[in-house]
Amino acid sequence: MAWKNRREFFHSVEKIGPFFPRCGKKFSTVWKTSAVLLAAISGAWANDAPAPRVAEADWGPLASWTTDCDGNDRFRAAGPFWEKAESPDGKKLLAFPRPLFARAVDPAADRDSWDCCWPIASGKTFGKEKSWRVLISWFLDEDRTDPESPYRFWLLPIWYHGRDADGTGYAALWPLGGEIRNFLWKDRIRFALWPLWAQSQVNDVRTTDVLWPIYSRTTSPDGHREQFRVFPLYAWTKNERQFEKQAVLWPIWNHARYVHPQAQGTAWVLFPLCGRVHLNSQKGWMLAPPLFQFIRGEKFSRYFCPWPFIQIETGVREKFYLWPLYGQKKDGPLQSRFWLWPLLSREENEWGARKQTRWMLAPLFTSVTQSENPLPAKRQPAEQADAAPAPAPRVVANRTKLWPLYSRQYDLDEKTYRLRLLDLWPTGHPPAVERSWAPLWTLLDVRVRGEDRDVDALWGIYRDERRDDGARAFSLFPLWRHERAEEDSARRWSVLKGLLAYDRTATNRQVRFLWLGRVRLAPPAGKGAEPK
Repeated sequence: MAWKNRREFFHSVEKIGPFFPRCGKKFSTVWKTSAVLLAAISGAWANDAPAPRVAEADWGPLASWTTDCDGNDRFRAAGPFWEKAESPDGKKLLAFPRPLFARAVDPAADRDSWDCCWPIASGKTFGKEKSWRVLISWFLDEDRTDPESPYRFWLLPIWYHGRDADGTGYAALWPLGGEIRNFLWKDRIRFALWPLWAQSQVNDVRTTDVLWPIYSRTTSPDGHREQFRVFPLYAWTKNERQFEKQAVLWPIWNHARYVHPQAQGTAWVLFPLCGRVHLNSQKGWMLAPPLFQFIRGEKFSRYFCPWPFIQIETGVREKFYLWPLYGQKKDGPLQSRFWLWPLLSREENEWGARKQTRWMLAPLFTSVTQSENPLPAKRQPAEQADAAPAPAPRVVANRTKLWPLYSRQYDLDEKTYRLRLLDLWPTGHPPAVERSWAPLWTLLDVRVRGEDRDVDALWGIYRDERRDDGARAFSLFPLWRHERAEEDSARRWSVLKGLLAYDRTATNRQVRFLWLGRVRLAPPAGKGAEPK
């Protein structure tokens, strides 16, 4: 069952702490068990049954075997540098050592990603697709199970080669010559002694350039797209369904004729003096373009005086900029504002019953909050409906980062919470950074899932784990460790990793002194189990 509000959620999170409990409360156990130590010295060896040895699973930053609150089995060694983890659904993480190599496997998504000194090298397989990148080289195989599948290899910007979907191979050595497929939003590019000659194609539209950007010619088989340019003397462009444009001594004279049913008419610009827009949907003038514009239309009006300092738009999109001091814009459900651009900004967006609000104080602070509008109440009489206040939206999730100090995120529906100190990556949490770099600078990591909580400080020097069944493990390496099993069915504590140690289960008690082997204590006379 999800938390109802933020107050209930943070009240639950407060049960995590304090992170560093009072030493007197913890170490009082030592004084209470001094009698157990005397009993062990005087009579424990009288017990004929050998004492079982229990392997230590937590050696602080040196090595640890734990199961976190997400159910992942983790092995860590050498602080944050060595890690191996596996989740209940089969996901795996390997890092040995960070940041030299890291790998993440997700069998359910058929995805395998690896990084080597990221961003120097990385790669992944996703389904049948395989790709990798090393510095400026990049490779993609669209079907790694098929030796005849399309592939491409780029060594930017020098060498390109690959095989197309029809099995045709290609290669290019820039700037000498060759052919490239699926590059720079072009289906095919051919060139020789670039920029002397080049030819590109998108679908059936073909463009030929000579001494780019001076001469260019674009054609299509049916004539719906045509273009001719001798830069900067003359240019002509035609899109049969949209417009026809001309430019003479660009940017001095530009003229356009629009033929789209929703935008028919003409427009021209005599730079830098003036311009005119005369369409069936909008009309207006420009002075010293683009500084001053006064355009009015059926669905919107726009005023720049001068651009970009004062911008006003009304109609389907509302906009007012007093740049860079203040600005606001509303485009459907998306609303944004800024103060002292680009320092402080706010953005709101709605979809369905959800609303997302983002605050940013670049580059230091970011907060993204998701809220949910409550379900509409049952119909009431008009007088009661007017008197009753509308219920406030419920916050369901938040992500906050104060770079580089900390980041915090929680989700009330998923009942998850995470706090990290430090967080040196300025934006978001990219998977490659999370695998290779984030653990190196995370001094404190707090995780919550439901009633399960984990606190890890300084890569295992301090660790506190709590579970909803009552189990708990607390350690301050190497001074003290205390463990309690579910429903208090067993307890274990140790000082200095075995200078003094004690284990207790329902049928057995053991002690260890001066790092010697464990000895078994006889249960109380007449009882097969020690009382709790």
